Amino acid sequence: MSIRTFLTISCLAFALAAIGCQSTNQAGNAVVDSGAPAGTTTPPNTSGFLQTAYEPLDNWMEERFEVKYRAMTPELIFDQVPLNDIHYQTEGLPASAPTFSYESANISRRELLKVIADHWNLKMSYINGEDGNPSAVKVSG
Repeated sequence: MSIRTFLTISCLAFALAAIGCQSTNQAGNAVVDSGAPAGTTTPPNTSGFLQTAYEPLDNWMEERFEVKYRAMTPELIFDQVPLNDIHYQTEGLPASAPTFSYESANISRRELLKVIADHWNLKMSYINGEDGNPSAVKVSG
């Protein structure tokens, strides 16, 4: 192998390794990957995302978990642990969207919902109940 071929292959391999943001698996489904070593991810910036002054919900959103999702659809994802403890009002979810696969050893519900929102380009906001506190998360496609 010539030095030129070696350098070209090395540069290509480095570029592919550096991308690491999103790839597809053998089935063509999107796989969310931070590019970090296995079992670690970089948390998304959640500044302003689903923020609330209602302390019980804010504490619930910040609780941290280990998650491993494989081939989730928009219809299934909100029924999965640790997200399934609250009510979601969904509308206009993408019907033929790529599936969602994600793994993290330490992620908050807020961070996880942000990753999901970014993956399917969803808008999320709170719906307030009669007492003025958030009672559900509205998810729009």
